[in-house]
Amino acid sequence: MSISLYSKESATFISDCSTKISPVSSPSIPASLRLGLPEQLYLLHNRRIAKTGDGSNGVPTLTPAQSDDDTKAWKRKVAAIAGGVGALLLVIIIAVIVYLRIKKLASQTSETESSEQSPTTELEIVETPTYASPRLSSTSFLRLLTVEELKLATRSFSDSNIIGEGLLGLVYKGLLLDGSIAAIKKNIYHPVPNFANEVGHLASVQNQHLVKLIGYCEDRKQQFLVSEFISNGNVGQYLYDSEGLPIGKLGIKQRLSIALDAAKGLRYLHSLVPPFLHLHFRTSNVLVDENFTAKVSDYGIRKLVAETQHPGSSSSVDYFLDPESNSSRDFSVLSDVYSYGVFLLELISGREAHGKYQSSSDQNLLLQARESSHDDFVDKSLQAKDRTKRIMVDLALMCVDHISTRRPSMANVVKALEWIRERETGHVDHDCGEEIGAVKLGSELFNSCLSVELYIQLLIIGILYWT
Repeated sequence: MSISLYSKESATFISDCSTKISPVSSPSIPASLRLGLPEQLYLLHNRRIAKTGDGSNGVPTLTPAQSDDDTKAWKRKVAAIAGGVGALLLVIIIAVIVYLRIKKLASQTSETESSEQSPTTELEIVETPTYASPRLSSTSFLRLLTVEELKLATRSFSDSNIIGEGLLGLVYKGLLLDGSIAAIKKNIYHPVPNFANEVGHLASVQNQHLVKLIGYCEDRKQQFLVSEFISNGNVGQYLYDSEGLPIGKLGIKQRLSIALDAAKGLRYLHSLVPPFLHLHFRTSNVLVDENFTAKVSDYGIRKLVAETQHPGSSSSVDYFLDPESNSSRDFSVLSDVYSYGVFLLELISGREAHGKYQSSSDQNLLLQARESSHDDFVDKSLQAKDRTKRIMVDLALMCVDHISTRRPSMANVVKALEWIRERETGHVDHDCGEEIGAVKLGSELFNSCLSVELYIQLLIIGILYWT
């Protein structure tokens, strides 16, 4: 008997049986319930065969080929989206860089034009400039002292009262008649013309991060400047020994605080209208008080001394001097930034820029910073996060860039140092006016007061904090 014949007869038999045993037909009962069990099993078997055969009976099934096609399509979509986002970010970064370059060139052009009309290196009291903090507006607040008072204060300028040497000459510690202690600077060179007027201009510049000028003396050919006394002297004596090598007396918190205080002093000078140039910023001109709060001294004094009288005009190299500046007429705010960068390198390394240990040119502090690894350059006694050390070195190198237009402003240096200190010590000290908010980038928060320009510079040289 053939299979087809058997199937046909079986179907006929099942149909006859179901007719005999089926209940009374009712139009309200569904057809599936009116079927007998054998017929239901037969129909169910046929349905399974149909589902397995074409998979189109309402139940989706995926073959291996279909699964591979869907995976490839999904990967293509992800790749297309990632490529689009990456291209968009690249375009945005390039656009921002181009915009900042154009803006910077425009501002430099305007600064050049204004400097031609009113040179920033001329110290003249023509009208009171606008300042960002309390200041003196005239010389009436200066104390006019006599030579006899200063002799009495310094025990006739005794060698035991000498506390240093600056651009004008020797600096003495003196006890004035009112009981206050002062630093008295004696001009050992040719008398400065219009001395009282020049001193009055210096006295009108006052800020908490600057050493205050409190008086002067002019008697015949003798000239003196009298300023507040800062008890702990200059920062250099806490960084390196007489050979210029590290002594490790300052921790990372103190170094960051000193760097920030000094940067704020220069930022204030540069914020004046027109900008006030320090002209002779260096580590020896950053003084610290009993709380190790730093103040900047000797601002503007270089203009009081003719370059031919300058004691440092010998063959020795001045590592703090901007290589783009051949004379005081070539100075700009970016020249002060360069000098600050050298100071920051000394602060991080604990070594003197022109120390006696430098027996050859390859021991130049700037060359060491550019060519050695961060671990080799940074003071070994400095206990700080590796990220903090790296970014401080890179910030200093930005300041000493041989192309001045690539250096950051002191305002941006202050913002960067505040950001570094917050992440190293948890100390929040944002001094940038109103904050717009915060922008989350990667795993760190960059406060909005860290300017886009500085962030782009940090991004370009690859010194993001989380790298």
